[in-house]
Amino acid sequence: MFPRSFLIWVCMPGILILSAPTSNSAGVSQDARSRKASTRQSAVKWSAAAQVQLTAGQKLEAAGSLDEAIVHYQKAVKLEPNWPDAHNALGSAYNQQHKPSLAMLEYLRAIRLDPGYAEAHYNLGTLLRGQGNLTGAAQQFEKALQIDPDNAGAHNDLGLTYAQQGKLGLAIKEFRSTVRLEPGWAIAHDNLGNALAMAGDLNGAMTSYRNTIALKPDWAQPYNNLGNALRQAGNLEAAVEQYQKALELNPKYAVACNNLGFALQQEGNLDDAIKQYQRAIHLNPDYATAHNNLATAYYQKKNWHGAISEYGQVLRLKPNDAAGHFNLGMALKAAGDRKRALEQFQQAQKLDPGNQQYQLAYESLLNAADTPETDGPGPGGEAISKTSPDGSK
Repeated sequence: MFPRSFLIWVCMPGILILSAPTSNSAGVSQDARSRKASTRQSAVKWSAAAQVQLTAGQKLEAAGSLDEAIVHYQKAVKLEPNWPDAHNALGSAYNQQHKPSLAMLEYLRAIRLDPGYAEAHYNLGTLLRGQGNLTGAAQQFEKALQIDPDNAGAHNDLGLTYAQQGKLGLAIKEFRSTVRLEPGWAIAHDNLGNALAMAGDLNGAMTSYRNTIALKPDWAQPYNNLGNALRQAGNLEAAVEQYQKALELNPKYAVACNNLGFALQQEGNLDDAIKQYQRAIHLNPDYATAHNNLATAYYQKKNWHGAISEYGQVLRLKPNDAAGHFNLGMALKAAGDRKRALEQFQQAQKLDPGNQQYQLAYESLLNAADTPETDGPGPGGEAISKTSPDGSK
């Protein structure tokens, strides 16, 4: 039996890491932004000199010369202090330079000058979401959509924000709107699949992942996501096949290695599972989940030294993880190191004082003979906070 309090890091598909589109500073796909920019009309005719500066800045920004672009945007703003487009463009350039305070100031100026400027609301929303201000971000995306209901990028990013807030029903609604408006946008289908999977609709998620694959067959992430959904549905053989396809496309995809190992471990193939966990760690030495899973696989094979070493790596990366201390204590107990096991159980209790199992484990060992223990922690997959796919790793 595995102890009930063992932290099972479930290999759920994530929606917050690689689900954002390849983007410009605003966080929306370049095509979507270009369409939006082309439809914006202004009743005010700004000076020719300011327009020259803005156009020059846009060309330089597109060429990657941000410093020079900013100089031209600043000149445009100086020539026309009340031009919202110039402030918005300057804000986006600052955002690309990772100067969020300056970017926010320019976006706010653009919005103050033109409260109906959907793109400026959108850009401010992406900035706020990146800073973790989810409430503010959602408000800005909602305002952008009130002005421009057919803005697919805003629907997508509002969906991501809702998902981060745990509002899965609202997130699914926004992603459905995105794919309705942009049926060929693979990332939007992947986002929809992730949200459906997190909401427990595995069949719907699988359909979305397959739609993603049909649109972008050379992208490893949806194969990994489809594997997650299949594994959760109990179809381990099909899940393994999808993870392998992901790795064929991207051999350095550490998360897919971990998830393949997890599926193999569930099938009882510990030796091959261990190879995949080791491969994931080779690709990303600080991958705590893979260290955790390798430790549990070693534990199941009664390789106490290997389990102790890998749980130690988990705690190196996550020193305040109560479950990690408990798991290390279980491995030390199994190895017969009663003193160190008690220390780990005590540390687990300090970090999670309300966990009765930690207390019982400590008290039981304290009063028990110094004998090895054969039961221990169970395997785990990828965590939601490191969302699998965690393809940026």
